[in-house]
Order: sequence, then structure tokens, then C-alpha cells
Amino acid sequence: MALHNSDSRSDTNLPAIEGENLNILDIESSGPVQMGFWLPNRVWATANFLVPLRHHIEQKKLSGALEPLHPEIQHFKSWVIGHSIYRMRIAAMIEESNNFIQSLDRQTKEQIKHDGDAIWIDSFDSFFEILNEIICTSPSFNTSAMVGTPMNGFLAVAMATESGLALFHDATFNKHFKRILNAWNTFLKSGKSLDKLDISDPEKTGSWISKAAWNAGVWDQMVHDKTKPGYGYASWNDFFLRPFVAGARPFQGDEQTQINIGCETTPWQYATDVALESDFWVKDVNYSLLDLFGGKQQWAKLFEGGQIYQGFLSATHYHRWNAPMSGKIVRSWVQAGTYFAQRPGQGENIGTWEGTESQPYLGQVATRAIFIFEHPQFGYVALICIGMVEVSTCMIEPSYFIVNEGAEAVEITRGTEIGHFEFGGSTHMMIFQKDKAVLEDWAVNAINHRTDAHPIPLGSVIATVK
Repeated sequence: MALHNSDSRSDTNLPAIEGENLNILDIESSGPVQMGFWLPNRVWATANFLVPLRHHIEQKKLSGALEPLHPEIQHFKSWVIGHSIYRMRIAAMIEESNNFIQSLDRQTKEQIKHDGDAIWIDSFDSFFEILNEIICTSPSFNTSAMVGTPMNGFLAVAMATESGLALFHDATFNKHFKRILNAWNTFLKSGKSLDKLDISDPEKTGSWISKAAWNAGVWDQMVHDKTKPGYGYASWNDFFLRPFVAGARPFQGDEQTQINIGCETTPWQYATDVALESDFWVKDVNYSLLDLFGGKQQWAKLFEGGQIYQGFLSATHYHRWNAPMSGKIVRSWVQAGTYFAQRPGQGENIGTWEGTESQPYLGQVATRAIFIFEHPQFGYVALICIGMVEVSTCMIEPSYFIVNEGAEAVEITRGTEIGHFEFGGSTHMMIFQKDKAVLEDWAVNAINHRTDAHPIPLGSVIATVK
């Protein structure tokens, strides 16, 4: 990464902008993501997403075309106003975010300035207006790794501030914010959300059927019909869950002695000798089994000392989950959690936000679907499918694959679909018991494959019995 040298910033007490070794980066050299991953660089997201969106809303106001607040946004705003603690925290989050923007170097502030000043957001009311605009529109395709996650772009600054961390770790706040995400999900399941799959104008801004989307692999081996409106899909969410064509992802290897990957996956991290309980929020202490399994010690203890593989799914990837093995599902459930929470204390000072480092953290706190399988050779194997930011919905389907505590285990055949995410990028883990499995090189050396051009295909072998 190239350093930005136009402003010396000799005062070492000034906050650092995202980047390796806390270097100061400008918008171009920092790019849209943190350290090669899809979570947004706050400066990039502000300049390339939030500022244009803010201007778009202002133009709507001037022309009298600004939509009234969606009932759920109005309910949320009224609830915040009626509860002083939350009104204070949102106001403080806006102030702290503006302070972050003001800490940037001169050239970067010039690029993102608004009405003569570089600010994150105009006012308390604007916060709700921008939320309203997002949940009434479908996500756009773009060629950045932040594709498909507009609310992530909007909250890129906010969720890392002190007040943002407090809000997005607050169970009551999350309960109310979930209603907004549900309202957006309702829109994305309607025919109105197909505006960016318009066969009459495939190259329109944000189109998911454009040449750029095809080149990005959005449609590689996916079911579609170019002759039908929406490529044959009834809604944006229907498109988001598009399946592979038959035979595109055969499950490989010997099902008696090998385990497959249950999600289309870009490798992120590997860990071994995993602790039953640890301070997962502390730097370089990444996994705590007890917390991964939602405090259910009887299941967490099975994997003590074992291995974890973690990978992520971009918004352009396949977002269904498939059984990684033939055997039994002995327990499965959806663990409720956070949506936009990031790991506290990620950097040396308030201006440093290493968004990528929150990915392991999210396994312990975010909403997630948890499956525990039993295999004759491998013993117990876990698959945890974790929502990230917008991806607040984790669906175990069909419902008979939900196995409650004490219920009879369900027989499963590898490759069988067992659930899916709804809209956005996501992350997942596979967990193996101690001394049971030898993982593939791409999994053990996951950090060397984070920027691979293509994900590891669904159905690839990840582990062989030891």
C-alpha cells in the first residue's frame, strides 16, 4: 500500500486511519476494504457511498420527492426519542464519527467535504432519513468487495466509535434495530426489489445482470433465464439465494473417510488447540468454544483442543448451506445475537479500526445458525453459519433439520441443503474434535488464501480422518 505524504501529521497523538501498521492512507491507496477483506474502509465508504447517498437525499428534498419515513423507521425514531439513553448514544455516535472525519488529513477531507466541511452526517434527523432511503431500495452491484452491503457502508464509521460499540452490543437496541432489518427484508422479498435485474436495461447503474456483474462471477454456473424478467427470479432476495445449476458442485472424495466444505468459501483463518473458554474480545485471542456455542457447555466441551476453520462468503457468492457429511444432525438451532457489533479495542487508539479482525469475534456474538453432526469416523463436527452486518437472517430449512435439545437425531446425507442466509456477505466456521481430522492445506494455511481470485467450491474436501 502506498503511503499518503501530502500532510506530514507529525503529531503522533492524532488518530490513525485504517491500514497495515497504522500507516496513514488516502482514499485511493487504502481502497474500499480493510487489509484485503470485504468490510469497508471507513474513509472509502464515506467518500464513495455515504456522501453520494446524502446528496441524493438532499436533491429529493429540494424537488419534494423525499419519501415519508417508513412506519418501522418512524417507530424506531420515536422509540429512540422517548428513551433518553438511546437518543444520547445516537447523538454521541454522530459526534464521534464527525470527530473521526475531522481527524483525517487535509487532502482526504477535501475529497469528502460537504458544504465546505468534512462531516459524516448532518444531523440526528439525517440518520433516520438515510436509513429510510436504504431500506426502500435494493442493494446495487459494484466492482468493490463491499458489493451488496449498503447499510454496512452507511454505518462503517458509526459501528467502531465508542458510542456505536455500546449501541450495537445492546440487546434492547438490537431488538428494535432488527425490526428495521425485517422491514428491509420484506421489501427485498417483493417484486419492487427487482429494479436492478431489469432485462430492458441491463447496464443501468447498480445492475446485477450487467457485463461487469457477469465478469465478477455473479452468474457463473447459477440458475437463470435471460429471457424472463428478473432473470426468472421473483424478488431481489430470491435472486440472492439463486442455486447452482444441477451438477455444478459435486461433493468430492470418500464420504466414509472425508468431510466436505458446507459453504462456498474464501479462506480466512485456522486455529488449533482451541480453548473451551477464553477472552475472545482481546487481541490475538480469537475463539472461545463456550461462547461460540451460546453457553451450551455440553456441546462446546466436545470440541475442546480441536481445530477451527473459518471462511467468508461475499455478497456475490452462493448463500445456501449444505450438509458437509453423511451421518446425523444431533443438535441444531439459531443463536440470537448482534448485527453491527465490532470487536472493542481493535487498535491502539480511537481512530484505528481493523474491521477484518472482528470476523472471528462475530462467531461469539453475532446471530448464527449452529449445527452439530455425528460421523462414524470423525465423531462430532460442527458447522456455524454466522450473519455479518446486514445479514441478520439465518434460516435452518427445511424445519425438520432443527434438532432441539433432547430430540432424536436426524439422518442426513452429504450435499443435502440445510439452510441459507438472507441478503449480504457472511462468514462460517467448521469445527473438528481433537485428533480426529487432518485438514487440507488451503484450510490450515487459510491466511495465505484470503485474496484468492475464486472461492473454494462447495463440496470440496476439507478434512480426512486421522
